[in-house]
Amino acid sequence: MISKRECIFGAAAVALASQAGPALAQTSAAGPFVTRHRGQFGAATIDYVATVTETILNDAAGAPALSLVSTAYTRADADPRTRPVVFIFNGGPSVASSILHMFALGPKRILVEQNPALPPTEPARLIDNTYSALDVADLVFVDPAETGFSRVLPSGNRADYYNVIGDARSISDFVIAWSRANGRENAPKYVLGESYGTLRATMMAGQLAETMPLDGVFLFGQAVNMIETSQRAKNAIAYATNLPALVAIAAYHRRINTRGRSMSQLIDAAYDWGMNEYLLALTRGRDLPIRQQRRIAGDLEAMTGIGAAYYLEHELAITKVDFATEFLRAEGRILGTYDARYTAPVGSPEPSTRVLAPATPMAAQHLTQTLGAQRPAADYRSGAPDTIANWNWSRTGGIGGPFDDYNYQAQISRAFAANPRFRLMIGTGIYDLTTTVGPARYLVAKSDYPAERVTLRQYEGGHAAYTNEPALRAFSDDVRAWVTGGLPR
Repeated sequence: MISKRECIFGAAAVALASQAGPALAQTSAAGPFVTRHRGQFGAATIDYVATVTETILNDAAGAPALSLVSTAYTRADADPRTRPVVFIFNGGPSVASSILHMFALGPKRILVEQNPALPPTEPARLIDNTYSALDVADLVFVDPAETGFSRVLPSGNRADYYNVIGDARSISDFVIAWSRANGRENAPKYVLGESYGTLRATMMAGQLAETMPLDGVFLFGQAVNMIETSQRAKNAIAYATNLPALVAIAAYHRRINTRGRSMSQLIDAAYDWGMNEYLLALTRGRDLPIRQQRRIAGDLEAMTGIGAAYYLEHELAITKVDFATEFLRAEGRILGTYDARYTAPVGSPEPSTRVLAPATPMAAQHLTQTLGAQRPAADYRSGAPDTIANWNWSRTGGIGGPFDDYNYQAQISRAFAANPRFRLMIGTGIYDLTTTVGPARYLVAKSDYPAERVTLRQYEGGHAAYTNEPALRAFSDDVRAWVTGGLPR
């Protein structure tokens, strides 16, 4: 409920210094646009303030180079010096924060048809999001360079932000600028990134360890160890770690005999078998006796619903992409790779992304109409232009691409060392065929992170698991517990 709208202009810029060199400035040349609201979140009814504002990052010469537009929801009656704040973004690279904003964590959310077999709810509409964690933390959604309303300025250079390090540095600098401009330097600060955003969040954890250490990072649909778990040919660990997702999907579609086991039990058993007997079989290759190959292929058929003959013809392995096309081939259908609960006839577009299609227009409408941002709604971008061709991965020192051989994990280790209160949360949708549950477990198993400060969660959904309302409820409860220190392992 909106009770008052204010548009504030002309506040003085605050000059700041960045660890990396470029100066920062917090300015209101395009706002801020402030509205006041009341809503119920969790068990609390609270008054909160929504602020859409622009943060200018300057280059090393002091010239304005990048305009980052963010949307902050802050509790009206809380002490900003101690109130936790969560900085939130999606992935890409590089896309706007509209999906997490409009489906999961914002005070309003897009209503989602809960039966994956039915078409999306049309027209799309917003409802109150009582699951939002705004009762326990302030929420800041930031759109990276060239996404949403954020833009590289005429004196700036896209190439400075179209790379892993520069992209993360710009959002780290935003966190510093926003925190200082809003009196939040000493408040608990958390970062929640999704998909590619987990690489950004990881890099930020290391960067901010030197200047403004974080209290926690939430990796949702993590890609941090993708170099190890991507399904390149002959990469045995990838097929072993990704097996639990295939088992979960086969169980969801009732193509295997679960023998009365719960989904969690199936996933646990698949990971245990996959990382032991299956991994050993994969590494032996042709040296594995044919009798054992047939036995392994039979076990895989029972676990995944893909015939033993397929596995024998393909060195006991199936890629996630091939699984999406093979699983329902006899019915002339494909699985969604981002959420395998969704299916479509062969030749159709990716079936699971249709549910997310309203994110961009609804975010633009919400920002311009409800929150009063004086920007043309048509200017709101879902993603940064030309990133597929122009995103530069080489600055991380590896072979290039999202599978770059770069030690992202070490950046999280720096965050643990910088703050004894730092907590890592990792969440994964069990029906996701892109960033799956097994690699998340493997990431933690191969890390040096303090076990008591790491929590793994899995949700009944796909890449954006929160589109499934029970998963949204669980995800939101976990966010609350994460920022309040109440999460068990």
